[in-house]
Amino acid sequence: MHPYVKQISEIGARANPTFMTLGIEPVSWGNESAVLKMNITERLHNGSGFLQGGFYVILADEAIALAVLSELSENEGTTTITETTEFIRGVKEGEIYASAKIIRKGRRVIFADAEVREGSVEGKLLSKTTASYLITAA
Repeated sequence: MHPYVKQISEIGARANPTFMTLGIEPVSWGNESAVLKMNITERLHNGSGFLQGGFYVILADEAIALAVLSELSENEGTTTITETTEFIRGVKEGEIYASAKIIRKGRRVIFADAEVREGSVEGKLLSKTTASYLITAA
């Protein structure tokens, strides 16, 4: 088991300073997927009163990383090759969920994506992120 995944399993959000800063909670991980949730607060709004788009990216990126690392051994790590996010709709309050899954895992590269949705993993679609990662020796 990858050390990061072991920490998430043992101590939850405290394993990741970004989770603690933004109030991100791990919901589930393993089987080539992961789900994270985050409560929107006004301090995360942009000047127009909506959640600033970068927080969609952070939540999706962290969910993808957890899904990917859940499939790696303790001797493997990753380096991001590409990551692209499409913003679909804004949100002002409530909870958002990032649901990530691995699309393809090769010997050296992993492809994954995540959707950020309002209120639940089945809620209104807010953004889509796709990413590729190089598998490295830890």
